[in-house]
Amino acid sequence: MTTMIDQSLSVDDVSDLIADAFDWGIHLAGFYELRHVYTGLEGQPAYRGLNRLQPILDLFDAKVRIATTVNASTLYSGGMFDLSNDPVVIEAPGVADGRYWSIQALGPNIDWFFMAGSQFTGNGPQRYVIVGPRWRGLLPAGFAGTEVVRSPSDAFVLTIRVAVTSRTEQDLAGARAAVTGVRAAPLSLWHAGGGRVPDLVDQPIVKSDYATFPRMDLIADIGKSMTAIDYLQLLSLVINDPSMTRRSDSVKEREALANLARLGLRPGTCFDPSQITDEQREMIDRGFARARTDARQAFEKTQVDMSGWKLQSSLFYDDLDYRAKAGANDVAWGTPVPFQSHTIGYLFDDAEGFPLDGANCYTITFDVEDLPPVTEFWELPVYDSQGYFIENSENRYSATSYLARAGEYAVRDGKLTFYLQAERPSDSDLARNWLPVSATDGFQIAARFYGPLAQLIDGTYPMPPVVRAGA
Repeated sequence: MTTMIDQSLSVDDVSDLIADAFDWGIHLAGFYELRHVYTGLEGQPAYRGLNRLQPILDLFDAKVRIATTVNASTLYSGGMFDLSNDPVVIEAPGVADGRYWSIQALGPNIDWFFMAGSQFTGNGPQRYVIVGPRWRGLLPAGFAGTEVVRSPSDAFVLTIRVAVTSRTEQDLAGARAAVTGVRAAPLSLWHAGGGRVPDLVDQPIVKSDYATFPRMDLIADIGKSMTAIDYLQLLSLVINDPSMTRRSDSVKEREALANLARLGLRPGTCFDPSQITDEQREMIDRGFARARTDARQAFEKTQVDMSGWKLQSSLFYDDLDYRAKAGANDVAWGTPVPFQSHTIGYLFDDAEGFPLDGANCYTITFDVEDLPPVTEFWELPVYDSQGYFIENSENRYSATSYLARAGEYAVRDGKLTFYLQAERPSDSDLARNWLPVSATDGFQIAARFYGPLAQLIDGTYPMPPVVRAGA
């Protein structure tokens, strides 16, 4: 069944409803498209099939363009899971070398409902079973109550991070052992394996069969390549996908869905772009552009000013502020992350308020007696204007507290200064502290604080500004 936009809507009505659609669902559309890339887009580097973890055994670098604003100090593993028919069992070995590791689960509504690992549950061997919100069945014998997790949605994503510290071969070997040791599989496969998750090579690669539309293969990065019509088609698929469990306890949610029905976004119907007139398409495009701008501004207003940095802390997060939530997920899908795990400090402008530009040279200086206070580690990753790592001769994309503690950076008079510029500093000592940028592009920073202490949760830590040379 196809549908058209309510013909009684005015230009302003359509524009307003498109804004409602953007605010309500950009995080859901992002999940749906990401799941397609992971589980349905064979041949794409991120493809691993449904209900299957796929570890990445090297640190991300400038060649990796499957996600924006990732970090360059942890190995990753992850996958998309569906609990519609079967719970999922997760197993993790003990991590004896004291390195940071974590397992985190996230539902489509940006609800981080499960966290395990060194800073949450310790370093011993662990196992869990995750069940869906509507599942009724028998739990596997022997699992304690603390090992049974109920997901708010049948669809969810698992993300595993394991720290790489000194970056020696021995260190990388330890990190690889830890990240490959975390396994997950449907409960039925766990039973078939004799009460253990089978090795990855013995797990079937199952291509998903979720509904799609022709352009989905072309919009893997929705922030860069998605059109307004693409977005409405994604939302139509979201609304009609039973695995993406809708929230039934929210009056605001029900009101939003009632409004979206006037755009043709409703259960039981399929949004058909061929039924849209040129005039309606123009209205949709105009409303979408406005919605994106408004959401970004709302997101920026919710961030805590931390000496010019914009701290994203879930401590101050309002899940019912759909517009700010949309802006956050348009910048980086899956945010805000829970402050119990980490907070993020974004920086787009220098100390004078001008956008960061690789044509200039900048410094950022820390007092070594007042480095960012964390229980785990901090990282300063630098990205280009699109949020990807910047190719450079050193293959260097960030600075970390691990390398600072190891004495890898030059310290002068109690100060640790990093140099953000396109050219390698001529002083070989200062070149140790070089963070390369591109001379022909702007850049941005998204500092990560894993295990933040209070000052990096409420924004009172005096994060140093980025100063332009000659300013």
